[in-house]
Order: sequence, then structure tokens, then C-alpha cells
Amino acid sequence: MSAATNTKISLFNQYEKELSNPIAMVMKAAEGLAVSVFDEIIRISALNKNQLAAFIDATPKTIDNYRMRQHKLGRIESEQLLQLMALYKKGQEIFGDSEALNQWLKQPASGLGGIIPFDLLYTQGGINLVIEELLRIEYGALA
Repeated sequence: MSAATNTKISLFNQYEKELSNPIAMVMKAAEGLAVSVFDEIIRISALNKNQLAAFIDATPKTIDNYRMRQHKLGRIESEQLLQLMALYKKGQEIFGDSEALNQWLKQPASGLGGIIPFDLLYTQGGINLVIEELLRIEYGALA
């Protein structure tokens, strides 16, 4: 098993409760996540630092400052990371790995009106739309 696979399993297991329970997710986000979670999501998602920082409305420099000062991420950044983690968990279950999921995320999706799913990951509502599309794919209810 590769290091990335071990990281993925460990991270998804560590946050299983939060990924499956919206109330637990909000409560965990309010506590703030460690910057190390940001780094682990980069490893499991195959996103780069700039992409992931943009998805949580931060800059790489801000993330580095949090790391240097050993501050937790804010609640909004943390909630966005948890939502993205839930999306990647579901997407990897459906597509088998991050690479295949990322390829799908970069193609227009008919169930999203031809919008590229990747372009929706900047907001909670957009992440929810992409997760709903993944669920439609999972259950064969393609639009």
C-alpha cells in the first residue's frame, strides 16, 4: 500500500464522524483544523497548494503563516476543507482514485448543466452540487 493510500485511509478514518454527520462537521470546523490537515488533503487529492488554498479562500502565504505560528485554520477554512474531504472521499469511492476523480472534475458535467465541477469547488453550495452529481453517478441516475 502506498504512502498516499495510507494517508487517505488514515485521514478519512480520523474524520469519519465529521464526514458523515453535518452537525459533527460544523462542530469540528468551529474548533478549527490543524494546518497538517491541509497538507494531507493535498496528498490525497492530487491538488496543488495554490488550488487548495484558493478553494478555502486563502493564500499559500496565509497557510504558511498558520503553519509557522502553529495556529489552527479558521472555522470557515476548516469547514471548507472538511467539505472537500467529504467530496474526495465519495469521489474516490466512485472513481477508484484521485487521478480519475480529478479528470472527471475538469470535464463539463451534463448533470451540472455543462459546468466544469472543478469550477464549483470554491463555495459550500458548489461543493454540495458536485457531491449531489457524484451521488447521481453512483446510483446511475445520470441527467
